[in-house]
Amino acid sequence: MAGIDMAQAMGPALALARQGRFDEAAAALVGLLMQRPNDAAIRALAGAIALQRGRPAEAVPHLEKALAGKRGDPMVRGDLIEALQQLGLYEKVLALVDMTFLRADKSRVMARIAGACAQAMDRHRDAATYYELVLATDPRDWASWNNLGNALSALKRHDKAIAALDRALKLAPGAQPILINLANALIAAGLREKAETVLAQMIRDFPKDPNPHFSRFELLLADGREEEAQTALQRAADLSPDRGDIQLALGQHAARLGLYGRAAAAFARAETLLPKREDIYVGFAGVLERLSREDELPALHARAAAQGTSPAVLAFIDLMIARREGKGEEAYALLDAARSVLSKDQAAQIEAALLQQLGRHEEAFAIFAKMNAIMAADPSKPRARAKAYRAAITAASARLDAEGLAGWTPYAPPAESPPAPIFLLGFPRSGTTLLDTMLMGDPRVVVLEEESFIAQIADEIAGDDGAALATMTPGAITRARQRYFDLVRAHVTLTPDTILVDKHPMHLAKALTIHRLFPDARFLLALRHPLDAVFSCFMAHFRINDAMANFLDLGDAAALYDAAFGHWEKLRALAGLDVHQVVYENLVVDPEAELRPVFEALELHWPEGGPDHQSAARKRGLVITASYAQITQPLHTRAAGRWRHYTRQLATVMPLLEPWARHFGYLLPQEAEA
Repeated sequence: MAGIDMAQAMGPALALARQGRFDEAAAALVGLLMQRPNDAAIRALAGAIALQRGRPAEAVPHLEKALAGKRGDPMVRGDLIEALQQLGLYEKVLALVDMTFLRADKSRVMARIAGACAQAMDRHRDAATYYELVLATDPRDWASWNNLGNALSALKRHDKAIAALDRALKLAPGAQPILINLANALIAAGLREKAETVLAQMIRDFPKDPNPHFSRFELLLADGREEEAQTALQRAADLSPDRGDIQLALGQHAARLGLYGRAAAAFARAETLLPKREDIYVGFAGVLERLSREDELPALHARAAAQGTSPAVLAFIDLMIARREGKGEEAYALLDAARSVLSKDQAAQIEAALLQQLGRHEEAFAIFAKMNAIMAADPSKPRARAKAYRAAITAASARLDAEGLAGWTPYAPPAESPPAPIFLLGFPRSGTTLLDTMLMGDPRVVVLEEESFIAQIADEIAGDDGAALATMTPGAITRARQRYFDLVRAHVTLTPDTILVDKHPMHLAKALTIHRLFPDARFLLALRHPLDAVFSCFMAHFRINDAMANFLDLGDAAALYDAAFGHWEKLRALAGLDVHQVVYENLVVDPEAELRPVFEALELHWPEGGPDHQSAARKRGLVITASYAQITQPLHTRAAGRWRHYTRQLATVMPLLEPWARHFGYLLPQEAEA
């Protein structure tokens, strides 16, 4: 082939390519490639044809050899960049671009590609530079304004990001991608009301689009409106059941809310859609432990390993298995290996719990405090919300007096109305879950576990406010009562024999509403030593709604105990509530002696052989509270008197809790030591 006229030799292939007959053009080059494998011109043409045939992987080696022989050729470099982008090899693309090359391309195609690749690699500063180059030439390119807005938002240059997205929207009015990006930029900028307006418009205009619901979930979550966030996220999932990112978020948020059955289903779906995502396996493992489905953890471990999941994820699954089996030392040894796949607060909670299990109490307290400090830094300002929650209870208690109750419109429930539930309340971590599980020894008992039905109705009738409740007419009370049972029936099946137990610890703060709607209600009050209850809340990894946010600080937790029981005891005395007390410390020592009188008073059937909480727990399957791990285990007294290990740390809250300890007949630290 010496002396061959290359233009003449390549002519047939070029002619075919110009006619769009790329398969024939590729065939015409085969012989030339075999004879002149290192010819840059032949390689460049072969690469360009392969690119036109939609075969970027085939194009790349041709174009790389062509570029090596024709250094600086902008056409070859451009073709190689396009092929690499199509293959997702963004780092290689960016290695081929510089501003001199991009400025020389008057079409700005290369700058657009470079911007997209830089964004895909989270190199947002570079992406912004490339898009600004495009827009300097073509200021009407709405797609580049949109992409520039996203890059600037990622760089936290919020004002400029919003301006860029507004510009894009003016050029392409009503474009869904721009609208959702604008909403997300507004959320990132803290302009939540404006974001809510944009999202509401999208939901109206594009009712089948999951994205505004998904973004609204993030907005509501940032505001601490967790139940509303769950509704928005579920709507997004319903609209797009094959979006793995939405299913993953659904699993994570449902787990935060304690909806572990829903979380498990979402994680299982997410795993089929995104089997390489490591956070799915981490979330799924935690939920399986919560559901007492540890027997599924080895299979999850195997599936994760088969996907090439990191050793950290596998270590976390092993840690879950060891912890539930009571192998504290083994679990603790695995923690460092797993830490990189855990959130900081999650890792701290696991570490502190293991240290406590190992008897290393000083270290445990320090890590519990660290966990709570991390959670207190949440953008939703949980401690401010906690303070407002306590203030509302204190204000309601201040308004409560005998004269006000005497002025209530008389009310007697209609004969056809279902009987009032038994309301089980008490400060969180006071044994309410163990108690309701034992009550299920009577098969007629159906437990509502921390459902917000009473709070929802209280909000609908102007809150737990004595004035609003006092003026309710009998008809309004009956309708509110019926509304409650409608909510219950949507959640559980009620039969004529059902004995409904509505368990919610913080019904302490809603007892006035309960008494107004259900003057025939009976109450079960779960008691535990105030120091144990408060410290147990401090060390629990609660979701930080307005009530649970109080447990991020020992002082706040004690203040909530004081406010909630102050309100409850005042109402109990004024209204003469029908209350039966169950003391946790007695329950775990002699359940029959503590419970049999309660069963008799509530007209429950005493089970043959006494209440079997382990059997009942296995039958109920799902437990959403922080006590999930305890109720499937034999009764023990380890949690009783735990405060004795932390008397120094609890000294700061003693002034608030000591009167309550005396009120309920508990020992104080100095008495316990005597």
